[in-house]
Amino acid sequence: MSDTGQPLVSVSLVTYNGIRWVDACLDSVIAQTHRPIEVIVLDNGSSDGTPDRVAARAGAGSALKLIRSTENLGFAAAHNRVIDVAKGAFVCLLNQDVILDPGFLAGAVQAFEADPGAAAVQGRLYRLGPGLERTTTFDTTGLQMHRNRRIVSRGQGQEDVGQFDQPGLVFGADGPAPVYRAVALRDVTVPRAGGRTEVLDEDFFMYKEDVDLAWRLLLFGWHAAYVPSAIAWHARGAGASAMSTIGLARERQRLPSWIKCRSWTNQRWMQVKNELAPLVGRDFGHILWKEVRALAFLAAFETRCLSAFPRFVRGLPAARRKRAYVMAHRRRDANEMAAWFDR
Repeated sequence: MSDTGQPLVSVSLVTYNGIRWVDACLDSVIAQTHRPIEVIVLDNGSSDGTPDRVAARAGAGSALKLIRSTENLGFAAAHNRVIDVAKGAFVCLLNQDVILDPGFLAGAVQAFEADPGAAAVQGRLYRLGPGLERTTTFDTTGLQMHRNRRIVSRGQGQEDVGQFDQPGLVFGADGPAPVYRAVALRDVTVPRAGGRTEVLDEDFFMYKEDVDLAWRLLLFGWHAAYVPSAIAWHARGAGASAMSTIGLARERQRLPSWIKCRSWTNQRWMQVKNELAPLVGRDFGHILWKEVRALAFLAAFETRCLSAFPRFVRGLPAARRKRAYVMAHRRRDANEMAAWFDR
């Protein structure tokens, strides 16, 4: 607790060739009404001048610190490095293409203080246009997990007509700007081979690591709160969608093959790590039908992604080791988890 009586919030910003966004993002962080904050930027080996732009804003007495990496560690590993040194009671894992409303962190902290069981806060995120226009089209109001294990960003692509005005619980906080309770992150930290630990799964590199963390937090007895007063805008380029199957297929066609392949692998590792047998049995038909369709789609339209199978197999031993730890420490059983998998 600071001299002002308010908890410190750490903002972890991972950048990679994000010079077109970083100034607006950092301006919005510095403009937060909540104090105190610390801002830690880890640059993942950018080649477009991003770290120099950030360094120009850091200096003596600044709340902004820069960590330079000579290589791209990946989204998960980079945030883990910052989490290791963050001092805040709460930690915001921020994408470089996000602009926060000035009251974003204040709204999150208020929600945490009102709900001791909340491990994560999900804000009301809208789409950010290509010219940094702030739209009223939803980007996400939280992660939603279906019984077939399809993950969607709730509300994505919908116009705001008041349908998400009420706070409530969600499966988890979506990746662009989740805020976490630091003690909850420490509670669900998993050991890696070689003696290190991780909050976000570093084998994922990027994509689905937020869903994996959300699932683990639920298994350990925590929950995520949707807070509509915490507003932000995100220039989403790829990710889960709540759109129709046809619309989703069209969106996927615009994604690079490596993103689709990594997302496919990470989804299956995540299920290996976190599934509970009774729920798999309950939802087996839903899961099987989704997998059959996914494999048929890969075989027909995305043959390059067939290379994801060897990568998935190579990563299975590590996923199983992590599963053993999660299952040994979880606090919720299948009956308690069932309600989080809807439709």
